[in-house]
Amino acid sequence: MFIAIAVVIIGFAIALAFAFAKKPDSSTFEERLRAMARTPGKVDLTELELSKPFSERVILPIIEKFGALVTKITPQEVLRETKKKISMCGMKVNPATFITVQVMLAIGFPAMLGIMGVMQKAGGLKGVGILLVSGLIGYFMPDLWLKGKVDARRGEIQRKLPDALDLLTVSVEAGLGFDMALTKVVEKLQGPLSEEFGKVLHEVRMGKPRREAMKAMADRVDAPDISQFISALVQADKLGVSIANVLRVQSDQMRLKRRQRAEETAMKAPLKMSFVLVFFVLPALMIVLLGPAAISVITELSDSEAL
Repeated sequence: MFIAIAVVIIGFAIALAFAFAKKPDSSTFEERLRAMARTPGKVDLTELELSKPFSERVILPIIEKFGALVTKITPQEVLRETKKKISMCGMKVNPATFITVQVMLAIGFPAMLGIMGVMQKAGGLKGVGILLVSGLIGYFMPDLWLKGKVDARRGEIQRKLPDALDLLTVSVEAGLGFDMALTKVVEKLQGPLSEEFGKVLHEVRMGKPRREAMKAMADRVDAPDISQFISALVQADKLGVSIANVLRVQSDQMRLKRRQRAEETAMKAPLKMSFVLVFFVLPALMIVLLGPAAISVITELSDSEAL
């Protein structure tokens, strides 16, 4: 019985992970729209609803209802910080829903351990300590996962930025306007940097000034290279400097920074390898080399003592 309940809780956590990690399939939506356009009077809304994943139909609505209560007792500063992290990660999740998942895991982990009888076997202060530690792990585990996603996305954006600037520079020098050159970058490149440039273009087309759209991108990404690039563009726009020259200089600088980061990572490799070498490789090597000699010495000494 305990194992079955534990499996249900773990399965629920895995379903939450899939619900957050899985992005909606645009091709499926397009097929639904085409079907509705062909036969507008024969659309079965029940079938359309059941075609959604189980996590979207059942799990997320439960979390959203529970999140309404959590939002009331959560400080606004925490909600703003969580919203910023989710935006930096590139996910489309309500911050209240994310905090609700944290609270549910903080309650679910100790409950699972209690059902399995771990705390009763530990007893006393040790059981209380296990209860508190498991609750903290359940609460901070999604936050650590989100931080890892943010760092990975920021690193990928910084790696792709020199290539995007090269393409942007060539397009502007070929005679295209900045917006059209940015459109070419979005079409040719794939990844989070292309998505961020696409958001900038969308905001500009909706009437937002380009300067504000670029600054909003810098706030979302929160990467030093992006902030430097956008600051240079904004300054060039204020002073009336040629954007092509600014892009050429920024492209050279970003390429130099990428090479310096690669060299720094290469310089750190021997230090990281030394730990593995000292604690894992060398002991095994010493056992292989000196083991037979030690066995021979022990055998000779035991034979001499016997005589």
